[in-house]
Amino acid sequence: MTTLKNLNKNFFYATFANCLFFVNFSCFFLLPLFLDDNDFTKSQIGMIMSTFGFSSILLTPYTSTLIDKYGKRLLSLIALFLMILSSLLFIFISQLEIILILRVIQGAAFSIFFNASSAIASNSLEDKDKQYGLSLFSSFTIISYFLGPFFAEKIILILGYTEFFIYAATFSCISFSLMLFVMDEESDSEIEASSFFLIIKENKLFKILFANFLLASGFGVVMNFLSLFLKERSLSIGLFFVGYSIVVSLSRILLSKKISSKNIFYKILIMLSFFSITIFLVPEINNIFHVIIFSVAFSFTYSLVYPLLSSIALTGTSKSLSGRIFGAINSSFSIGVNVMTFFFGFIAEIYGFNIMFKSSAIIIFLGVFLLYFGERGKLK
Repeated sequence: MTTLKNLNKNFFYATFANCLFFVNFSCFFLLPLFLDDNDFTKSQIGMIMSTFGFSSILLTPYTSTLIDKYGKRLLSLIALFLMILSSLLFIFISQLEIILILRVIQGAAFSIFFNASSAIASNSLEDKDKQYGLSLFSSFTIISYFLGPFFAEKIILILGYTEFFIYAATFSCISFSLMLFVMDEESDSEIEASSFFLIIKENKLFKILFANFLLASGFGVVMNFLSLFLKERSLSIGLFFVGYSIVVSLSRILLSKKISSKNIFYKILIMLSFFSITIFLVPEINNIFHVIIFSVAFSFTYSLVYPLLSSIALTGTSKSLSGRIFGAINSSFSIGVNVMTFFFGFIAEIYGFNIMFKSSAIIIFLGVFLLYFGERGKLK
């Protein structure tokens, strides 16, 4: 059985640095509040929020290759510098075009850092430890949603947006200091960007990437639009993020070791089905008690899908491929979050939030249906 004794210093440095980076990242789920107060439309907000992901998606084949080529530690430090700079520049800027550029920079920083820190953590684990280790790694990522949006919302209300952006950037500064202690492995200067696409094809990752895309599409629509949906109903989003942080973190730490690897993909599809149901019921939220119930249900059904998909993809693979495999996994997540956020921003603009959330849930459920029967077809 995997214990903390199996995990080395590199794993813990990468885990805590990633957690702090994600505080900075998750604070920007509240960016729609800043944009709304500056009179941006819902479709513009959707475009701005999704630009982050388009940048991350388009750059991932190159950034994940650079990570394996030039070293995960060096690229992590560059990414953190970009995240700090772009976060602070929001203090001085309110023009749409420049905000879009800042979101592109943030997307590039995210693409580099998350793939690099994930690869460092994964490479520090034996295959037998990956399911638990990666669940632990991602559970600390989720803790950031408590330190990020929950406290950030209070800072916005009490102090204002300038202090909010400073607060967000501070955590990437601390993350930078931790990454200085990481011992990097030897890099491979012969790697080319085209190898990213070959790895996806050779490792037959499509079902994992598609399931991850479905998960991300629901995650993105909730994280990017729930704050505005609740604002229209005079409700605060703070308790949602508290529940999300607690439930997802505890689920990943306590339950990941208890799930058998037998028929693991079918178990993931069941989780995704219940995940879609929780999103379908978002329009029924009318009071703070409903917010708490939704937070627990959404978080529990979401919690284990990403780390389990990651462990399936990485078990038995070479450490030299980890940056690119994580790049593929995280790229599919970014596509799900940001392409669908862009799409659902227009749905919300035309038909309202109720139709938007229900449409998102139906798309996820149909995707699960296709994956299930695709898997059954392979067994016949």
